[in-house]
Amino acid sequence: MKKSFINLSNIEKKFLSSLLEDGTKTDSNIAKELGISKSTAGRVRKRLMKNVIKDFIPVVDLGGFGINVFMVVLFEWKGFKNKEYTQKMLKDLENDPSITFLGTGEGSGFTTVLFLGFSDLSEAHSYFNEFRKKYENELGNIISFFIPGDQVRKQDVTDLLIHKLKKILGVRIYETDSN
Repeated sequence: MKKSFINLSNIEKKFLSSLLEDGTKTDSNIAKELGISKSTAGRVRKRLMKNVIKDFIPVVDLGGFGINVFMVVLFEWKGFKNKEYTQKMLKDLENDPSITFLGTGEGSGFTTVLFLGFSDLSEAHSYFNEFRKKYENELGNIISFFIPGDQVRKQDVTDLLIHKLKKILGVRIYETDSN
């Protein structure tokens, strides 16, 4: 059974926090930082890999890969009564390499949100037209928002995770915190 990070030991939380601050740190570096042995650091990393860490991925400059336009799409899926078709749609979207985030929920007339990346506005426009054609009978409200790549200000969850870990560990997060 996988642990939630709230149930991690203090050493595991500190190790994870250190790793989130710099994913290139070795077990030796973290062991020295935390005052634990290298073998303990190795065991902690293995436990985290088994229970909490899904994968190590680099954060890259997407523009360097030719991804220069981002799109956020919110839509209402009206086809929930047809569970088989809904599952097929969700699986298709999960497997779509242009989609970087897919979430379903409820609120304000929308049920689904997508974050997508494209080379240019033309590619995004073509994609969106095909998407609307493919699912036109099941789409209700739909809105889209385009973001030029050079206007993306943040694109990862590392700060959120560090913030949560430090809060749990009782570490001051901001200069104005009064612990």
